Amino acid sequence: MVRKATGASYPAVSDRIIFESEIPLPPVAEQKRIAAILDQADELKRKRAASLETLSVIPISIFHDRFGDPIANEMGWRTVRLKSVTLKIGSGATPTGGESSYKSNGISLIRSMNVHDGNFIREGLAFLDTTQAKKLDNVIVFDIDVLLNITGASVARVCRCPKYVLPARVNQHVSIIRPNKMMDTTFLEGLLMYPSMKRYLLQIGEAGATRQAITKAQLEELEIPLPPLSAQREFADAIGRVVATRDKQSEHLAKLDVFFSSLQDRAFRGELASEAAGRELAEAS
Repeated sequence: MVRKATGASYPAVSDRIIFESEIPLPPVAEQKRIAAILDQADELKRKRAASLETLSVIPISIFHDRFGDPIANEMGWRTVRLKSVTLKIGSGATPTGGESSYKSNGISLIRSMNVHDGNFIREGLAFLDTTQAKKLDNVIVFDIDVLLNITGASVARVCRCPKYVLPARVNQHVSIIRPNKMMDTTFLEGLLMYPSMKRYLLQIGEAGATRQAITKAQLEELEIPLPPLSAQREFADAIGRVVATRDKQSEHLAKLDVFFSSLQDRAFRGELASEAAGRELAEAS
C-alpha cells in the first residue's frame, strides 16, 4: 500500500487506494489461533512492564524505611548545607551552533532529555569533538556525579551518571553535583529523588522570574540530612540489587518487543506455527 502513495513532497495514500487494496484473510479459526498467540505474547509484555513499574518505586520505599522523610527529618539526622558535602556543583553550556555542531560520536554531551529520575536515558545523547569538549573542561563528568536538571519543564529530575557514558560533559540545563567523602552518590540520588525533596526543588524552580530554574547558589544552600556514611553505603548496596534486577527486566522487555514484532510478521505471512510459537512463548516467559 505504501508503494502506491502519491505526492512528491508529502506522499499520501488516498481513500480509494485503501478501499481497493487486497489484504490476506485467513479463515476465522486461523484468525482466532493467531490472535490467541499474539494475546499471550502481549500479556507477557504487560506483566514485564508492570514489574518494571513496581521496581521504579522500590528505591523511594527503601530510602524512607532507612532515613525517613528528608524534609521533615523525623529521625533527627544531623543536617548540613549541600555545599559542605560536595566537591563540585556546576552546569555547562551548549557549543556554538547548537545541535548543528553535534557529532555522530566523540565525547558525550549530557542534556536534560537524558536525565530521568533514577535512570539515565541514552536515547538522544549528543557528542562533541575534542575541540568543543575542551571549552567545557570545567564540567567534566565523573562516575561519582549526580546529575540534576536545573531548568525547563524537566527541572528537578535526577539520576547518577553511568560509567558507560564517560568521557562526558553537561550542557547548561544540567548540574553536576559531586559528593565528597562524607556522602555516598547513591544516597544523594535517593535524597534528591524523594517526593518531598522533589516538591521542594520544584517550588524553588517555579519561583524563577521568567522560567523554571534552580540556581547554583540555591543548591549550595540546600539543607539536607546526613546519616552516617555506613548507613548510606548499606542503602547503596540495597539499591544496587534493585537496579540490577531492573536492568535485567528492561533487557527482557526489549527482547519481548522484538519477539512480539516477529510473531506479528510471521502471523501475517502465514508462517506462525502453533507448536513453535508455544515453545518460543515458554522460553520468553
